[in-house]
Amino acid sequence: MQVVITTNSPGETFAWVKPVALALYKLGVKVDVVVTPCTFASGQETSFLLQQEGIRQVYPPEKYWHLALGLIKIPREKSGCVLFLGGDIMHAQRLGWLLNFPVAVYSTKRANENLDLVFVPNQKVKEEVQKRVSENKIQIVGDLMLSNLYQRNLTKNPLQIALFPGSRSHFKSLLPFFLGVAEKMTKINSKLEFVISLSPFIEKEMLQMALKKPHPLLEGVTGSIIAEGIIETSAGVKVPFFYNKQYEIMETSALALTIPGTNTAEMAFYGLPMLVILPLNIARDIPLQGLVGLLGSIPYVGAVFKEKLIWKKAASITATALPNMLANQEVVPELRGFLDVTQVAEAAFLIYQDKEKLQEISLKLKELYPKSNAAEIIAQTLVRRWGGD
Repeated sequence: MQVVITTNSPGETFAWVKPVALALYKLGVKVDVVVTPCTFASGQETSFLLQQEGIRQVYPPEKYWHLALGLIKIPREKSGCVLFLGGDIMHAQRLGWLLNFPVAVYSTKRANENLDLVFVPNQKVKEEVQKRVSENKIQIVGDLMLSNLYQRNLTKNPLQIALFPGSRSHFKSLLPFFLGVAEKMTKINSKLEFVISLSPFIEKEMLQMALKKPHPLLEGVTGSIIAEGIIETSAGVKVPFFYNKQYEIMETSALALTIPGTNTAEMAFYGLPMLVILPLNIARDIPLQGLVGLLGSIPYVGAVFKEKLIWKKAASITATALPNMLANQEVVPELRGFLDVTQVAEAAFLIYQDKEKLQEISLKLKELYPKSNAAEIIAQTLVRRWGGD
């Protein structure tokens, strides 16, 4: 059997494709991945996927339109399907039509009746999808983002605060900002220990560039790499950084500073309290989906258009952190708007000081995100339905 997966950006490739591809591989399935064009991409998705066990072939975004137009053909096995795991659903449907394969998708509110199977994480999403898709095509499988995760039973460091500056182009703006927050908090309490979790999609050159100059609209501090895995800020604060240690860091930290994204759900699994920030100072750098994202990429006028639209819509946003969206209430605090280092540092320290509140947040987060084996369920279902002989 063959499964052709379509995906798009860092969160999806790491949290969705990686566990599903491995689960399929263990069942003897040949897995090919098509990375589709996307404004949320880091540019490192293809190289990351090529390193993952269980993936036979990866087609980069620059080859997508050649595939879609039939100029390049994906070798087809006798039986199989296309599985949507991020991006635009039309890409998966196009490949399904070209390969004459059924199409399954995971957790998308854009699902439609033309699909053959829709996997959803919970009853709430099922009810939304059911408005457009027949119930017999929908299957609840649990939260796929959690399939990678397990408790390591590591000891928590009550002084450790984790910084998660993201994995896309705005990383260059956010890293100096987060380091500035670390400096301010260290002045309040010199015993605090900061640690940076770097996405595997951040190359060393991007890290070095980010340390040279803060974004003029967001500010922050400069820094330099003084030893293997250690950044020293301009004020002398030393902050270790790690690749591929995000889950260990989540399990051992007392608090995290992060931007919206997949990792807010992963932190919730570990019961890690977090302050989620969305600085509108750099609205032009925030990636957007669909037509707005395309218009925003138009030279000169596009960035201004996107910036004004984000500012206008920001007031109506009630939540950006995934735990808050799932719970329909503020489980973890969020800061959105025109932010500065001092404002974020003071807010973070207030949260950190309130040990009772931290414990309360941690318990609520763990309730929201229990252990999931969604990847295995998805793989088994696809093989059972379309495995053939």
